[in-house]
Amino acid sequence: MVQTCDVLLTGGVVVTMDDDRRIIENGAVAVQGNRIAAVGRVRDMVGWKAQRVVSCEGHVVIPGLIDTHNHLFQVAGRGLGDGMALWEWLEKFMLPLAGGITPGEALAAVRVAALESLSSGTTTIIDNHYAPNDVQTSLQVAGVLHDMGLRGAIARGVFGPFTNVARDNHLNPMLFRNTVSQELDNMRACLNEWRSDRVAIWPSPVNVIYNDQDLVHGLVEMAREFGVPWQTHCSEAQSDPEIYQKAYGLRPFVWMQQQGLLGRDATFAHAIWLDDQEVEITGSAACGIAHNPMSNEYLASGAMRLRDLRSAGASIGMGADGAAGHLMDMFQIMRQMVYVQRLHTLNPESTRAAEAFELATRGGAEMAGIDAGCLIPGKLADIAVVSLQGAHMTPCVDPVASLVYCASGRDVSLTMVDGRIAYEQGQAQFVDHDKIIGDARQYCKDLIQRLNINVPGRFV
Repeated sequence: MVQTCDVLLTGGVVVTMDDDRRIIENGAVAVQGNRIAAVGRVRDMVGWKAQRVVSCEGHVVIPGLIDTHNHLFQVAGRGLGDGMALWEWLEKFMLPLAGGITPGEALAAVRVAALESLSSGTTTIIDNHYAPNDVQTSLQVAGVLHDMGLRGAIARGVFGPFTNVARDNHLNPMLFRNTVSQELDNMRACLNEWRSDRVAIWPSPVNVIYNDQDLVHGLVEMAREFGVPWQTHCSEAQSDPEIYQKAYGLRPFVWMQQQGLLGRDATFAHAIWLDDQEVEITGSAACGIAHNPMSNEYLASGAMRLRDLRSAGASIGMGADGAAGHLMDMFQIMRQMVYVQRLHTLNPESTRAAEAFELATRGGAEMAGIDAGCLIPGKLADIAVVSLQGAHMTPCVDPVASLVYCASGRDVSLTMVDGRIAYEQGQAQFVDHDKIIGDARQYCKDLIQRLNINVPGRFV
């Protein structure tokens, strides 16, 4: 019986990430519309006829990678801010950059970071965008992801009033310029105006530690009104819970639990410095946590309690986290996740490559609330094809281990999102690849020279 499909990816090693974690040698994936129609061995799929057949011999076919926390605009300062811990990095580098960046500069940085992600096999990005966060720029950032062919959400970062915590910790007052009411009105305008079947907008108090509590409440209520998740930073630096407790009398996750703010719709970046009670609170509410191992290493913030949080019931994804992670490359993120956990626990059995790959695919899909993360008939056709041709990928005995420990985004030859090939053989398919890179080079150089950010590594 002849069956038809739009695209047939055939002849590769197919890492399905299905419930049995099957790996199919000489496998094929049929795509019809925006869904996966069939997955199996080539010899069992000879009856499938496609409008386009893509030979994947010498390649691995995998679920698209999912970045659950990023700041794409921060790529404007890539490589700067070296040798600083989080609060100093914010005070002296990132928040001055965020306070001075123009919409044109931010959009140029967002485009090149999204392009890097797409070309590295990432199909979904949760972009925590907070500079500039006016309504028009926020909508334009969402438009960048949509136009490039990506899936994801703009977790629109909101600062609100200049709190005592922000003042005492020397944060940039330029960013804390609106009242709670103004911020909620702007957030509602974004949610009302934006329409896309692939890219959403989520409310996002930038950081529970220094956001106004009424603002956090209002944004969570709005997320629930519109039926979307919300995201914030919490307990990234070791001092964060103590700062919050000194200001409000409770640790942050305890306060959020008491206020009824936690649940599957609540997603957090970092959540490193949780005590045992907070781990249990977070897990019992099935909250999502974006683990950002590269930025946690770069800023020396600490290692997340991965095993404890997963055992408690939290949903864990992984993220690149903007300028503090430097690369929009989820292969690097997976690798560092394993290394960080092993070094933190001094136990080589604390995690393995298979767990890292799961968090970058199925785990990320669960946290983001999308029907993807595995190659199963009926799932969204978000797929990446990775070359095995390089010396660094030879031999490939265990495909998952090779992907986690050896591969990089540069090995990706094709990225498909929603059944459409958005990147192939070095070129984005829906945008001007070379113009994006050229524009970002000029815009970002102009930005750094204009702001004259005095940090190690600044070029002149």
